[in-house]
Amino acid sequence: MKLEIIIALILIGTFGISESFAKESKIPNWVLQVYGFWIEDKISDVELVNAVKFLNENNILLLALQKEYDYKSNFLLTVLYEDFAYKENSCDDGWYVTGYFIPIESDYSSHIFEIKIDDHLFEYDYDFVNSVKMEGWGRTNDGDYLGWYSNEFHLNKIPLDSFGNSLKVGTIAIDPSLYELGSKIFISTLLEPWDEVIFTANDVGESVKNKHIDVFTGEGSQAEEETYRITGYNNVACFIDE
Repeated sequence: MKLEIIIALILIGTFGISESFAKESKIPNWVLQVYGFWIEDKISDVELVNAVKFLNENNILLLALQKEYDYKSNFLLTVLYEDFAYKENSCDDGWYVTGYFIPIESDYSSHIFEIKIDDHLFEYDYDFVNSVKMEGWGRTNDGDYLGWYSNEFHLNKIPLDSFGNSLKVGTIAIDPSLYELGSKIFISTLLEPWDEVIFTANDVGESVKNKHIDVFTGEGSQAEEETYRITGYNNVACFIDE
């Protein structure tokens, strides 16, 4: 990717961006003016970065941000590869965002509790089991994943979403009656680093209804802390066209 950034800088710096390209890629002309000022040395790198950050943070130009690159490099890559979304009315406010995570049994130290799975008895930490019933999955001391759905416990080698797919960070649950599954969603109002993540709506949940998004944050106590950090009302969600 570093080579691609160098090529992007050379190509864009040498040839600029034509108005026809702007129309094809849906970049607003006044956004290109900011870029043009930078090409003509009328604004500095710092001023360009501040302008791009403003556009991104206000949902005017949504960058496909790569966390290891700065805003300027992301902007140039976005322009060159059209790896962005700009569409009027694609953003909507008033969203309630929550988080869910995978508890790890070794983080708990209450008494042992027996549960039955497929007519076999298993022993797990009591508080861990309760957390699994709330979150859906948990990693046991044996390395397996204990799941709770359809009002019973299950064991599996990996945690699964509602459709039997591997559960991954970056997955969100959403009400499919509002937006179809597979949608790419950017939530600019979340705290860092979640405000730079392009989420995929691959999951659903019984409690995820209407303008509610549930974000999978990962495994363990740190992931649990993230669920509290990102939970809140009145978020802005942008649904991205690919």
